[in-house]
Amino acid sequence: MAAPAAFPLSLLSREANRQSPSCASPNLPSPTSVSSHSSEGPAASAQEKPWPLSCLPLFLTENPLFNAGFGLAVLGTGAALARRSWQAVQAVARRQLFTSLEIPVRDPAYPWVMQWLVSRGCLSHHLGISTEYCKDNAGNVRAVFNYIPSPGRHILRYKNTPLVIERTRSGETMDFQTGTPWETLTLQTFAFQRHAIQDILEEARRNALAKEEGKTVIFRSVASEWRKYGEPKTVRPFDSVVLADGVAEQVYEDVVSFLKSSQWYLQRGIPYRRGYLLHGPPGCGKSSFVMAIAGKLKYNICVMNVADPLMTDDRFQYLLATVPPQSLLLLEDIDGAIQKSESALGVAAEDRKGANPYGMRGVTFSGLLNALDGIVATEERVTIMTTNHPERLPDSLIRPGRVDIKVRIGYATRPQLRRQFLRFFPGEDAAADKFEAIMSGIQLSMAELQGFFLFCKDNVDQALAMAESWRKADQEARAAVMREREAANTKTNTASSEQKEPEKLAVQQKHSSTGNTESGSSQSGHCEKQSAS
Repeated sequence: MAAPAAFPLSLLSREANRQSPSCASPNLPSPTSVSSHSSEGPAASAQEKPWPLSCLPLFLTENPLFNAGFGLAVLGTGAALARRSWQAVQAVARRQLFTSLEIPVRDPAYPWVMQWLVSRGCLSHHLGISTEYCKDNAGNVRAVFNYIPSPGRHILRYKNTPLVIERTRSGETMDFQTGTPWETLTLQTFAFQRHAIQDILEEARRNALAKEEGKTVIFRSVASEWRKYGEPKTVRPFDSVVLADGVAEQVYEDVVSFLKSSQWYLQRGIPYRRGYLLHGPPGCGKSSFVMAIAGKLKYNICVMNVADPLMTDDRFQYLLATVPPQSLLLLEDIDGAIQKSESALGVAAEDRKGANPYGMRGVTFSGLLNALDGIVATEERVTIMTTNHPERLPDSLIRPGRVDIKVRIGYATRPQLRRQFLRFFPGEDAAADKFEAIMSGIQLSMAELQGFFLFCKDNVDQALAMAESWRKADQEARAAVMREREAANTKTNTASSEQKEPEKLAVQQKHSSTGNTESGSSQSGHCEKQSAS
């Protein structure tokens, strides 16, 4: 733009006269006359424009540098407008012509669709891998590699319907519970074929349920949500848990009756929830019984650790309110989670705070009671609590409404010994009677009894011989315990008698010294009397 100033005015005048007829007028004043006329006053300059300004547009159009820059600017502006217009057209067309479905990673449908993609495959050269270990009926474990779509866009054809699958992974958002990036899965197809997405979701759900068919899924509480814990477990047969006669059947029938009585509870205004307390020595089959009930009901199990220091009252109540459907809520070792008040424990608040390394209080006893049966308590819930020490549980926790049925699962009785023997050796009734007579005097849990049969699961004679050895060992152990007790009692009696001997001598010496003092004082009095007389 500074180029015109570099030329003399005479050259500009000649160039203007050559190019423009108006500028080539014979009446065009010379530069000297322009200067002379301009000196006549401001009125003349206001009426007539200086000729360089009037010819400036003509000069700019003839300047190649200006023409090139202006052309580039016009092209850039046009390209930007065209690009934005195309994006707007694409957005409108995408909204009108296509249907998309976004599935976040925390949604239950996300693993279903990912497993479905593994089974179907996709037209992509960029894949990820998911390794899982499978166990066959013989107990052999093998690794299975599943190829899944990597982050990005992939193409899939489902029932003659083209699908675009986009897996997005955020590098900024993380799941603080698992430490994995946040992911979303987007399915996109034509709007008039949106039924294909619905069919995919339904098929993925059926495949996931078929994979868990005949299995019990275990959920554990992680922060504020329920997550699957490990692989689904094989359903435990109900008759595999041998309890006292009629106990298992009674509890099962009560659970079934409760699940069928929702309208009955609703019509009478009774909270629709049921609580059970299983108590007894360790290893007697409390947790196994819960697995057997869940398997027969085709229910899952939600296990919660109430004693977790990171658990709070609000989180505990939220977890109870979001228990997955068709699930039993299991609170194991509830006696270890009881937090009594500071006045009952006689512990200072500073000691309670210092005892928790996380600096959190955990679930309070009042929060536990309110979550089980309070204003914030949810309905349609079956809660099962287990404990080895029922005497430690306060009455407010095990009252009706929170615990409706209490079941003691103790050591093996004579009928349990016989039934368990017949489970391992069917048809051996005579041997079962003999085994019952041999082992009836031994205090055994069902876990110990099951371990006994695992050593001799193929030989009845070996089982009976081993039972005899167990009985002799038990008798010897009891005799040793009795001898130890007698020795301890004898030692205690000897120590107490030895401790009493010095006490007796001290008492005798005290009595003797007291007697001498009394006799001396009487003689002294007598002497005094004599001198006085």
